[in-house]
Amino acid sequence: MFQKMRKIEIAILAGLYLLCMPIQVLAATKPMKTVSLKVTSKLEVGSSLPEIEIGDGNVQNGSVMVTENGSYFTVTEAEWIEKASGTLSTADEPRMKVTLEPKDVNEYYFLASYKESSVKIAGGSFVSARRDGDNLIVTLRVNPVKGDFDTPADAYWNEKNLGEARWKEAENDSGYYEVQLFRGQKSVHKVSKTTAKQYNFYPYMTEAGEYTFKVRAIPGTDIQSKYGKRSEWLESGELEITDRYVSDGKGQQSSKSSVNKASDEVGWTQDGDVWKYRYPNGKQCRDGWASINGLWYYFDKDGNMLNGWLELGRDKFFLHDDGQMAVGWTRFGDTWYYFRPQEEEGAAVGSMVSSGWKVIGAYYYFFHEDGSLATGWLEQNGKKYYLNTLDNSLQGAMFTGWIKRDEKTYFADSNGEIIEGWCQIDGLWYYFYPDSGEMAADVWIDGVYIDAEGVWR
Repeated sequence: MFQKMRKIEIAILAGLYLLCMPIQVLAATKPMKTVSLKVTSKLEVGSSLPEIEIGDGNVQNGSVMVTENGSYFTVTEAEWIEKASGTLSTADEPRMKVTLEPKDVNEYYFLASYKESSVKIAGGSFVSARRDGDNLIVTLRVNPVKGDFDTPADAYWNEKNLGEARWKEAENDSGYYEVQLFRGQKSVHKVSKTTAKQYNFYPYMTEAGEYTFKVRAIPGTDIQSKYGKRSEWLESGELEITDRYVSDGKGQQSSKSSVNKASDEVGWTQDGDVWKYRYPNGKQCRDGWASINGLWYYFDKDGNMLNGWLELGRDKFFLHDDGQMAVGWTRFGDTWYYFRPQEEEGAAVGSMVSSGWKVIGAYYYFFHEDGSLATGWLEQNGKKYYLNTLDNSLQGAMFTGWIKRDEKTYFADSNGEIIEGWCQIDGLWYYFYPDSGEMAADVWIDGVYIDAEGVWR
């Protein structure tokens, strides 16, 4: 009986001993302090993003493969963050999200977060890393795609603004351009870098001749310079500048001007139906005039670019559809207007000239109350004038001397006034009918004969 009780006692003591023994926890005990990945990319300009391969092997052109560089985890999934519907351009850095899983969850584990210095990525660059359960989600950028930038799609002169060069971007475009102006074969002006798709070359058209410009896409950032090459040149058609339209040179910038884009927010942005502009220093254009690449624009208090007619005090301006302030001769339909190319007697640059006579270049012109250029016959203060009606470089110019129109002959003195009555010209006497000013010919006037040439014999 005693022995039986002793066995039970020993069994109970053994059980109590087992309950007091420490319990082994089945969890990972070693952190993975660094993570290393390899991205092998053969992405090509113009192609779409392919399915991402996982493993270690040969990579075909246009493909991408992700491989783990370590023995404690494996890559189980990889997907693009960018939309795969678009095509790749030079210097693009598509982002992908890679899922890493520990090989032995009981031995190694990922930290809650990692710094850039702790995630080594060959063939790419680190963006972020976060733990998701036992796994780690790494976001990275693939090294930029190498390739040549495409030549701009088009290069042409703006018909509404004399001397303004314009071009259109290509599909594989850098957003940065080099532009050169030529007169014949001679280089006149160079813009080394600009993010605009237009440039006012008129201030450099100081001589008459045939002008063309060339434009090409160029690398504009450090990444573009490393992975992209400039495009071929694209040349515009010819623009003839006659003596009438020669520039006085005002508004010129440095011989190699440059306009840089500081961020995605810099430059022109469209907000609904209106355009806004932000300088590289971050300042938004608003509530007044702004000079952008040598051209003037007007923005309201909300930063919206305006166009059409603009009245500011006593001055009147016109802003083209693209917002550019009209300067110099500007034609709407069949009617010409003139906007001051420089400040004049208190009137601002770009303001429309007031009505009346105006000396422009070497000629006199007359403008109506609405600012439109007068042509044809004009009567002012009892005097009659003739303003050229031909659609050429001197349309609207006041004529002096002999004038022949519609098979009739007239004569205007040095002031442009049409002569009436008897007048001696170069030692010969002529007669011009009152009111009309037409020269008399082959007729008797005041008892004297006037021959077919209009001369009193």
